[in-house]
Amino acid sequence: MSFEPIREYDFREALQDLERLRSSGQLSQVGVIKCPSCAAQFELKENEHAGNCPFCSTPVIKGTEQSRHIRPRSLLPFSITHDQAINVFDNWMKTRWFAPSALNSHAKRNDKLTGVYLPYWTYDSDTQTQYQGQRGTVYYERQSYMARVDGRSVRRTRNVARVRWSPKSGRVRRHFDDVLIGASKTLPRTIIDNLAPWDLGKLVPYSEAYLSGFRSEIYQITVDEGFLRAQQIMDYTIRQDIRRDIGGDQQRISHASTDHDRTTYKHLLLPIWSAAFKYRGKTYRYVINGRTGKVHGERPFSFIKIAAAATLAASMAGGGAYVIDQNGGFDNIQFGSPSSYYDYQTTQPTFQGF
Repeated sequence: MSFEPIREYDFREALQDLERLRSSGQLSQVGVIKCPSCAAQFELKENEHAGNCPFCSTPVIKGTEQSRHIRPRSLLPFSITHDQAINVFDNWMKTRWFAPSALNSHAKRNDKLTGVYLPYWTYDSDTQTQYQGQRGTVYYERQSYMARVDGRSVRRTRNVARVRWSPKSGRVRRHFDDVLIGASKTLPRTIIDNLAPWDLGKLVPYSEAYLSGFRSEIYQITVDEGFLRAQQIMDYTIRQDIRRDIGGDQQRISHASTDHDRTTYKHLLLPIWSAAFKYRGKTYRYVINGRTGKVHGERPFSFIKIAAAATLAASMAGGGAYVIDQNGGFDNIQFGSPSSYYDYQTTQPTFQGF
């Protein structure tokens, strides 16, 4: 078994190759399974012409689609077996508190779980961000006000919070390593993102031997589209860095411009067990992290249970408030005037360069 070592690939070169192939029409054509229901795409072996979609169990047949020009170079092998995944699903179903009571007895689980390697991108990047903003320092002013006490008007004073703003600008730097982006559109982002964490430190070089007995989905989010999503994740962390750099009690960010340097990527495959169960004629999909056994998926809700829980919570909250009030817990609470509230606005930063 020959392996190609795991390494990072230059993102700028990938963009140039992608543009060249798109303009020349040199993207090759291969046979794939494309699900008409959930749009999953899987590369077929030469002797395969039909099958069932592992995400929604829809029967699918062979078609012709454009191949992706970037091949996976690393993956995480399965460590959760088929039988272990079945047990994980059973335990998960038993803990769905707001699911209909009849779900466990009526849900028809597909015991033939399908092992699937999902496509992902990772991105590394050195970032430098120039920003402009304001630092807010909280101070307090004494304010007089009139209050009714025992039927009489009484003058009292209280402390009211104010914010003193001062301009602040600067630069922050951060290196990002292995920002992980799912490259599949088959499953909702909420499902894909909730399968984390992944032990990416244990990636192994890609080999078709690992794919024996499993399906491998073709990426549907290209390397440039994936980086746009990675930027959003990086942006959140960068804005936190800016706030720490501004300092003070409050911060405003009016402008931020980020440059990316030495940006690299990897295309890799991560293992999941996928299947679906039917309840009252509707199909619900679920997936299991093939490394940790973490499960996430779709399931029906019992609105009767939800309403009952909400009623109970409101009753408990109301009872707690009554006890506090009877013991004078609200007597010393004072509310500031509208002027004690301050506006808090930021604008989104712009990104430029790779």
